Order: sequence, then C-alpha cells, then structure tokens
Amino acid sequence: MKKHIAIDLGASNGRVLVGDLSSFEVVHRFVTHNDQILGEFYWNIQGLFSEIKVGLRKAFALYGDAIASIGIDTWGVDYVLTDAKGSLVSLCYHYRDSRTDGLIEEVAQKLGGKMRIYEQTGIAFQPFNTLYQLRAMQRDRPQTLAAAAHYLSVPDLLAYWLTGVMSNERSHASTTQLYDPRTGTWAWKLIDELGLDRSLFSPIVDSGTVLGPLTVEVSHEVGAPASVVVIATAAHDTASAVAAVPSAEGETPLYISSGTWSLLGVELETPRMDEQALQSGFTNEVAASGKIRFLKNIMGMWIQQECVRHWEKEEGTEIAWKTLDEQTIACASYQGWIDPTDQRFLKPNTHGNLMVDRINSWCDEHGIGRPASKGEYMVAIYRGLAKAYAKAIKDLESVLETKFSSLYIIGGGCKNEILDQWTAAETGLTVYAGPVEATALGNLIVQAWAAGGISSLQEGRDQIRAQGMVKVFRP
Repeated sequence: MKKHIAIDLGASNGRVLVGDLSSFEVVHRFVTHNDQILGEFYWNIQGLFSEIKVGLRKAFALYGDAIASIGIDTWGVDYVLTDAKGSLVSLCYHYRDSRTDGLIEEVAQKLGGKMRIYEQTGIAFQPFNTLYQLRAMQRDRPQTLAAAAHYLSVPDLLAYWLTGVMSNERSHASTTQLYDPRTGTWAWKLIDELGLDRSLFSPIVDSGTVLGPLTVEVSHEVGAPASVVVIATAAHDTASAVAAVPSAEGETPLYISSGTWSLLGVELETPRMDEQALQSGFTNEVAASGKIRFLKNIMGMWIQQECVRHWEKEEGTEIAWKTLDEQTIACASYQGWIDPTDQRFLKPNTHGNLMVDRINSWCDEHGIGRPASKGEYMVAIYRGLAKAYAKAIKDLESVLETKFSSLYIIGGGCKNEILDQWTAAETGLTVYAGPVEATALGNLIVQAWAAGGISSLQEGRDQIRAQGMVKVFRP
C-alpha cells in the first residue's frame, strides 16, 4: 500500500507524518512560532514552510518512492494576500491579534445585521473570523489591500509554495464567514457590500482534489520522486479530525475535536442557518465529505497551555503533565470553575495580563473562591470545560430536536482522562475517547481516498474503528 505525508499544523506545534491508515510515523515535530511585532501578533509563515521542508526531506529519505502524495491541514480563518506574481504583500496575522476587537458589531451594522450575515454564511460570530480580519486590513492598511491580487488561506499558501498552484480549499474557505454553504460558492453579496474585490478569491476546490506535482525546485530540495503529488486534503484541521471519527455507517455521531480549541458538533446533510441556530452559537462549516459540520467553538486546552507556559517561564523549569494530573486529582474537591467561552480567555499571556489573573478575576466576579494551587487552576479549567460541553450538547439537542447517548472525543485533548471522565459525568453520556491522532488520520484518509487506496471516506472510518483506538468513560 502506498504511503502519504500528512502535514498537520496546530496552533501550538506542527508535525510531518508518513504512513497509511494502519500505521504512521512522525518524522518531524516543530513549534508553530508566532511573534509580536510592534504590538501586533503574526505567524512566522516562512519559518513554518522551512520546517515543513525539513520534514519532507526526512520523509523522502526514509520512504522515497513508497510515498504517493502530500496533504496539508492547519487551523482555520488565517490567511495571506499576495500580489499578481504570488509574492506576499503583508505578514500573516495571527487570529488572536487584537485588531479585530469590536468589529463584529461594526460589520453587522454595515451589512444589514447579524441575521442577514448568518443567513448567507451560517458562521457563528467570532472576532477572529476572516471577514473581520479583512475588514481590519481595509480600515488600517488600505494601500496593502489595494496591492493584493490573491487571497490564500494558510494551507492554500503552503500548497502554493510547494506546487505553484493557487486554489482555495472548501473546508477552510467555509471558516471565513465569506462562504455560502447553500450554494457552495463565495458569499458574493457580502463580499461586494464589504467593498472587497471579487478577483481576490480563487475558485473553490473540494477536499481530495489533486493540485499537482511539486515544483522542480522543491522536489530537488526535499529529494522527492517526480510521481509525488500534493492533494488538497481537508485543509481545515477540524475537518480532517472529524473525517477520522470512528463511527459506523449510518450513524450521526456527536463529537468533540479536542485540542487548543474544543469543537463540538455533528455532521448534517444541509446547513442550519435559522435564528435558533444563530442564538445557540452554532456554526456551519464544510466536512471532508461535503456535508456540514454543525458545531460550536469552545475554548479548549489553550487556557491550560497558557497557564503552564506562564508557570514554566516563572519557575524556569518544565512542568511534567503527569505531575500536573496528580496535582489535579489531589485537588478534585475544589469546587471552582470558569466559563471557557468568556472572551477574556481568548488572548495570549502578555505582561500584566496573564491567563491565571483572568481566571482569578472571573472567579472574583462570580463569587467563586480563587484557585490556590496549580492543581486547583486545572480543576477550574477542566470542570468549566465539562460544564460548557454539557450546555452546548443541550443546546444542540434543542436545535436538532434529538437526544444523544454517547460522545466521541477525538484529538490530542482526548488524552486528558480527567477531563474525559468529568465530561461523561457532567453530560451523562458515554464518552469514547480516541483516536488521539484524529487530525493526521483524517488527513491520510482524504489522501488515500483521492489516490484510490480506499473507496470512500467511510471505509477509512471503518478501518480506524476496527483498530480499537478508543477508551470508554461512563457517567
């Protein structure tokens, strides 16, 4: 069986993997670096591309002609603009940059209200959506925007740098709040009314589209055979992860893709773009299959990660996750919790505005005793996440007029067995935790399907389920 390379970039780290649905190997890991420059927050996109090429060299040195294709997935909403010849006209902003603060209401007023935007895009209102990022550039850097000829999402750009082919992959385009999931095209009315040039946006390609071979230069640099192609996999990492939910054919699984974010939802045949869905905070993004990922964005392990980063910097030593788990269990009697959906938890640590301080302020405002130790901070975060999951599931059941009896938790966050068990207890659902490497597996599933190695996406799910990569947690 041919092997595939999955390039999986998360908000904290990136990996280059080689394998198939039965086994794979991580050949290169790296930090997805970002920087604050003069008060603004950017991705080091060229550094990420360099790390990807390091991983590709390692992959081809190990497996050579056995590799058939390469696919890239990343977080959503972020993008670059290029000129007519494909050169960057600006740095790549990070979705946590503050330039979009306050723009939701401004843009909603300009475009006829939130419901009108939701009726055309089905996307929940988050300040980091591409819609508001482009509006901020229009306001703050109009000359830069005027110089742009092409919009490319982060995975679109990386694929372009590998192949010389520009395209906009569908699952990622659907995160922008500039895409219409009913028509499968860009939301042209909103784009026109925002004053953006239609020519910025390329034709949208489906997950599984073969983009083409590597450029001669890249092929030579990484030692790849001429037969290797780049495939537009499910380029949004959540779309890749959901492709690997180990559900049976005909099942409509309730899932949480758990990592820096927690994405909770189901797959639907058609979008839900009504008032109830809007008020419940659900979003309509496109799945690898072309179906709709009807889900809610909930802050995930980001809050935990920022606390740990602060403590490690303060103490000058690495904190072992096993030790932190032991401290959390020892503090389980602490009854504090936070609401992870509160927007104060979105931003990274800065001098004078640490995540631990924001947790303290939330507890103060709600009459809850502040955490007094690392373990208690973790309890507050995990219990808050479990409560947020339970509320989102109730909202989802109300919108869809259905009841769920089980929940799949996939992705790196499912390794947190404390949260898995507390989620089962808080929701009253049986939790199936795994696979841990759902995003990479989903990336590989789409590539295998595009290359003819499997006959359907469901066959990929069936193979994962048969391998038993799941732990069960009962209420």
